Amino acid sequence: MIAAPLTPGHLAAIATLEAMRFDSPMTLRQLRDLAARPSFVGFVMLPEDDLDADPLAYALCLAGGVGADLVSIATAPDAERRGLATRLLDHVLARLKQDGCEDICLEVAIDNVAALALYHRLGFTEVGRRTGYYRRGGALVDAIVMRRQLRQPVP
Repeated sequence: MIAAPLTPGHLAAIATLEAMRFDSPMTLRQLRDLAARPSFVGFVMLPEDDLDADPLAYALCLAGGVGADLVSIATAPDAERRGLATRLLDHVLARLKQDGCEDICLEVAIDNVAALALYHRLGFTEVGRRTGYYRRGGALVDAIVMRRQLRQPVP
């Protein structure tokens, strides 16, 4: 697998993954609008032997000045538990640091155990909570706000 810059051609597949992975997914139009922003940074994980394949994982960020926000990250269901999210985030963090970002923030559902473990492993720390941030069916789920300084090495 290889981390590659997201291109407009990846957006339809990312919209499909968003719909599979999230209760309130971004639409293709929203993804296009996001990708058109000057502060957008996006990467995908692709098979090395088929760079034209649909992404197996993606990370979408907004980076401005010294800070960045991880807007969305997901892995295709059939590609889970292969370390793709870790490798992708390692790549994203290195790129953001190279571009002058000093820290990155994200929100994660309080009950997303796998994502929380990943973020802790990569050096993110909890800095706050957002009550009722996510909607799942008729229920509201709190978010944990996490931050990582990019000057620190990845553990």
